[in-house]
Amino acid sequence: MKLLIVGAGSIGARHAKAFRQWGVPIALVDPRTERAHEIAARYGCSSGYESLQKMPLEQFDAAVIATPADTHIAIARECARAGLHLLVEKPLAAALPGAAELIADCRQRKLTLAVAYVLRFHPVIERVRQICQEGVLGRLLSLQAVCHHYLPASRPDYRQTYYSSPAAGGGVVLDLSHEVNYVEWLLGPLRLSSSALQTVPELEMPAEAIASLTLISEAGVPVQIHLHAADRHVCRYCHIAGSRASLTANLLSGEIFLQHSPNRKERLEFPCERDAWHLAQAKDFLGAVAAGAQARCTGEEALQTLRLCLDAMAGSPAEGPRQPGRSGGV
Repeated sequence: MKLLIVGAGSIGARHAKAFRQWGVPIALVDPRTERAHEIAARYGCSSGYESLQKMPLEQFDAAVIATPADTHIAIARECARAGLHLLVEKPLAAALPGAAELIADCRQRKLTLAVAYVLRFHPVIERVRQICQEGVLGRLLSLQAVCHHYLPASRPDYRQTYYSSPAAGGGVVLDLSHEVNYVEWLLGPLRLSSSALQTVPELEMPAEAIASLTLISEAGVPVQIHLHAADRHVCRYCHIAGSRASLTANLLSGEIFLQHSPNRKERLEFPCERDAWHLAQAKDFLGAVAAGAQARCTGEEALQTLRLCLDAMAGSPAEGPRQPGRSGGV
C-alpha cells in the first residue's frame, strides 16, 4: 500500500510515525513545504508536496486527512474520487454539509472510510468495553466521563491554530469529542438532553472552553460528560455505576478500579503509551482496507458523534439555539 498523508502538523507526524512502523511507503502534503520535508526526513517518507492539486493521486492507495476539521470533507471527497481509502482525523467535519455525501461516495466506490477516534484503541477503554459487555457491572445505572486540561500548557500555540476559529472546529466540544465517541462505543448512540457551554476570557479565544453535556443512551442510561480546557488539574477518567459493581477508569494513569462491595476493590493496570494507540489504529485501518471490512470507527459512527456535538454546541431543544461561547465567561 502507498499512503498519502495530507497535513504535516503534530497529528500528521504522529500518523506518519505509526504507519512507517508498519513499513508503509508515505508521501506528505502540506503548504508548509519546509515542515513537510522535515517530517518526511524524520520518518523516512518520500519528499513532501505543497498542495493536493500537484499530487498524482492515482499513484496512491489510501490517504490520511490530518488537516483542520473544516477542510476534511472537501479533501476527503477529492481523494475518494481518485479511489483512495480514507482515514480522516477526528472530528469527521466541523459542520454537517457534505459529510453524508462523503460516506455515500465511499460506500458506492467500496472504499474504507475510518475516522481517527484513537481512544477506541486505548487499552483502558478497550477493557472497560469488555467489562460492560461481559456483564461484570450488572445493569448499567449511570456513566460520567471527564476530560480536563490546561490549554496554554498542552498547546502553547493554540491561538495560531484552528482553536482560534469556532468554524474550523475550535472549542472543547469538537476538539475533545473523543469522550463523546468512546462513550457511544461503550453504550451505543446517545441523545442530548441539555448542554451548557462557557468561554474563558483569560484564554483569549472565541470558542467554548468548558462544556457540560447531559445525555441518555438508547437503553436509558444517563450520561454526564464534562470537558474543560482551562483547568490546571489535568485529568481524564470515566466512572460507571452498575447494579452489581462500579468502575472508575483513569485514562492517564492506565488504571481501572472495580468496586464490587464496600470492602472489595480490584485494581487493573494497563500500559498507557499514546504511540501504541496510534500504532494499533494504523494496523486496524490497514487490516480493514486489506479485508474490505469496517474499521473500528466508521464514517457512520463518526457522523453520529458529529451530530451530537453540533447539537450540544447549539444548545438543547428546550433552551433553543445558542451559539458556542455566548453563555458568558468564568
